[in-house]
Amino acid sequence: MKVFIDCDVAVKLAQWGLLNRFALHLQKQGRADLFTVGTLKFKFKLATPDKAAAIVGSMVAVQQLTSFVAACGVAKGYSAQLAETLSEIPLIDAGEAALFAAAADFDAAIVDTGDKKALRAVGGALKNHPSLESLGGKLACLEQTMDYLVDRWSFDTVHAAVASHAKADTSVNSCFAHGAQAMTQLTLRAKVAELTIDCGPLLATDPFGWVS
Repeated sequence: MKVFIDCDVAVKLAQWGLLNRFALHLQKQGRADLFTVGTLKFKFKLATPDKAAAIVGSMVAVQQLTSFVAACGVAKGYSAQLAETLSEIPLIDAGEAALFAAAADFDAAIVDTGDKKALRAVGGALKNHPSLESLGGKLACLEQTMDYLVDRWSFDTVHAAVASHAKADTSVNSCFAHGAQAMTQLTLRAKVAELTIDCGPLLATDPFGWVS
């Protein structure tokens, strides 16, 4: 499985102290190949840790991001047809477009993204751009990731991580603010259901079901 993780998901997981464990989990239990946006290390100034820490909030998060980038490969292939289509769709930035186009080139791939505007934009363009069907079942959102981690690692573990940096994502934090696993997962899944209305078949129903 090829897993493409965008800046938004990577940074938030790093701020929660979960990124390294998640990456290792996908590699060891899922035997996945990991990829991310090539500009992540430049955007967050990872070569200058002090400056990076000022952006992401802590040196621990910087260390997690640095390790993550080092663990990621470089996606050599991509769908030229899809790349051209994505360039015509507003609200999809170059980084997301690059991940989408790369994932479309593989039969088994997931793009884990926190950019809901991009997800809704690509879902809304599906009717007029048949080439987007190549992303069918290959997209996942942050809420799906957090729901999966609760099931995999325990509610207490993930809840404590999110609470340690509540400002990383106000939407996810509001889900965990309930303080109970059942209500948290119900709220996370409700947000996924709302997104599915806009994304349709592009959003994976079980994005990490392939992990052993």
